[in-house]
Amino acid sequence: MYTHLGSVQLKTGEQMELGVVRCPDPSWGTQLIPLLGHKSQTARRQIEGALAGLLDALETRFYVGTIGGFAATTCMIVGARGAGILSHVYTKPEHRQKGAYSALMAVQMEDTRQSGYRILTLGTPFEKPPYWIYHRFGFRSVDGVTGRMRWLATPDAEDDYLRPAPTQPRPMRWDDWGPLNVLALQPVQSDEELPRSPVFGLKEHGSLERPFEILQWELARRAATTAAVLEAEHGATVGWAIVAPDPRSFGDNLLLDFYVHPTFRADAPALLAALDPPTNRRIVAYSTAPEGYRTAALRDAGFASVAELPQWLKRGGQPVSMRILAREPGRAG
Repeated sequence: MYTHLGSVQLKTGEQMELGVVRCPDPSWGTQLIPLLGHKSQTARRQIEGALAGLLDALETRFYVGTIGGFAATTCMIVGARGAGILSHVYTKPEHRQKGAYSALMAVQMEDTRQSGYRILTLGTPFEKPPYWIYHRFGFRSVDGVTGRMRWLATPDAEDDYLRPAPTQPRPMRWDDWGPLNVLALQPVQSDEELPRSPVFGLKEHGSLERPFEILQWELARRAATTAAVLEAEHGATVGWAIVAPDPRSFGDNLLLDFYVHPTFRADAPALLAALDPPTNRRIVAYSTAPEGYRTAALRDAGFASVAELPQWLKRGGQPVSMRILAREPGRAG
């Protein structure tokens, strides 16, 4: 469904109409898919799936600036339960340097705020021109040295989002994309077991914008891949657990990858119990801390230490060893 959000006169004097396409809306595919045709195959599948209404309860919005009835600039917001990702920002070359996207972003930010979004995240090259556009609208680097950025509707929005609450494990869905990116961008704690996520490719904190898309398609096509999340009763996604083929090991091993926000670590065993991995294959997991919450939950689930990789990762610039734990075939958690 398209909703008109206003109009603006560009630097060239051209009139641009501003609006939002709330998916599903297949009728906009003829404009949006070609406009974003330069994106990866994975991204195009997500765009097509959103327009067709095939991505669980994921809310997808395409904000569009049109000139003469044709899309000139766009961005996408995906999210759920108050947390979203700003992505797929693009302006046609012939309409750049006119102020088109800045005008569109102004109405997009107001519309997403009015719609209940409290946290938005994005990724962009650090301190390049797009970075300063986002900065003007309230986005800030999460670590001060990268273009991983976050916008908060109020200064305490993230603290409130991650406040203590009862949790419930359930299968991972497309609508966990925005909430999980908030989780993945959390700063590394001094006692955190690393790597944060071998499946998502995170040694420490980082973005899930593209890795999450890839995992969703893997979940759809590979029976050996399964994933669950931990959801707080107020809607925050505060943990993930994934079992997938392990590209780092020889043989037919599966990899167990899980992370829980520090506030909810006591619920890690329940999250692991929600997975249903094959029992006829060896499952391995990685950790840098022999006494952390993750290692404790793994041992309770039948895992045992089998090897150690000296100086495999770095924490604070210092090398640390990584422990490999495994559960042998035939052992249930």
